[in-house]
Amino acid sequence: MNRARVRTLLPSLALNGVVPLLAYLLLRPHLSGDAGALAIAMAIPVVCTLAVFSWRRRVDAIGVIAAVTFGIALIVVLLSGGNAFVLKMQEAVVTGPVGLLFLGSAAVRRPLLLVAAQLLARRKPQPRQPQVDAQRRQASIVLTTIMGATFLVHALVLTLLAVVLSTAQVLAVSRLVGLAILGIGLAVVLGHRGKIQKAMR
Repeated sequence: MNRARVRTLLPSLALNGVVPLLAYLLLRPHLSGDAGALAIAMAIPVVCTLAVFSWRRRVDAIGVIAAVTFGIALIVVLLSGGNAFVLKMQEAVVTGPVGLLFLGSAAVRRPLLLVAAQLLARRKPQPRQPQVDAQRRQASIVLTTIMGATFLVHALVLTLLAVVLSTAQVLAVSRLVGLAILGIGLAVVLGHRGKIQKAMR
């Protein structure tokens, strides 16, 4: 990763990792429970991401992930009667179900990557080639399994952190740990780049 890319990522990591922690530590003594302080702290990078997009029309990938997962987690919190543990899990409420869905589709040999590729291919019909179709299916199964396993490990690790660590500790380490796991999964997927191209043709 070059220095320019690092300089681009550092502000986003600080906004989505450090700022929520500081906000939580400042707010927690003034509120009656974890849920309120945690919700406000996690909402700060979401609001900043939306503001930057409205002003510069620039998408922050980490911020978008934080915004989506925060929205889903907040809905689950409301449905659970204000359980702060769900907010501590953060992205795990999304990556867990997605990981299981990916692994399940691969187990029944209907990998989601292949399903998506087939839906896209309907726009440009091509003659069927049984041998090529079999190769695509196998490549899609492998890649869907890798992605599903990555998402599931990500969810399990973040859930474990939410169980054993305090809210402040979770805010301090979970996002960096989560990004590291997703980064490793991405590296493995990129190592199968040829298979990806074959599966998507």
